[in-house]
Amino acid sequence: MAKPTKYESHIAPRLSEIKVWREERLSIPDIAKRLSVGLSTLNQYRAYYPELEEALQLLELPEISSNSRRNHEKWLASSLSFIKKHMTQTERQQVFKAILESIDDEEVIEEFRLRLDERKKQISDDN
Repeated sequence: MAKPTKYESHIAPRLSEIKVWREERLSIPDIAKRLSVGLSTLNQYRAYYPELEEALQLLELPEISSNSRRNHEKWLASSLSFIKKHMTQTERQQVFKAILESIDDEEVIEEFRLRLDERKKQISDDN
């Protein structure tokens, strides 16, 4: 009996999960990692399996009305103001921890690391 391909063993059984991950805006390299297959392998299978290509398509987000966008911008500005002016240090740490736990993208985590390093330098320069 022939050994199953990575498509048969790692990808095909998880097509519905792949669709959900793309809806959550997970990148294709991150999906390959979650499937335990190489990115080049995943990309090769995309050419042969239309159902995989379909699952990996990024769905368009619905257009947000200008009124909804304004409300969102107001809410964001209000939230940021509250965090800066009214939260305690402990509460800010809780918010920061929640944000970090929600990030799955290594590039975003690296961006946070760089900003933290810059902030440390600012604090040490001020002292």
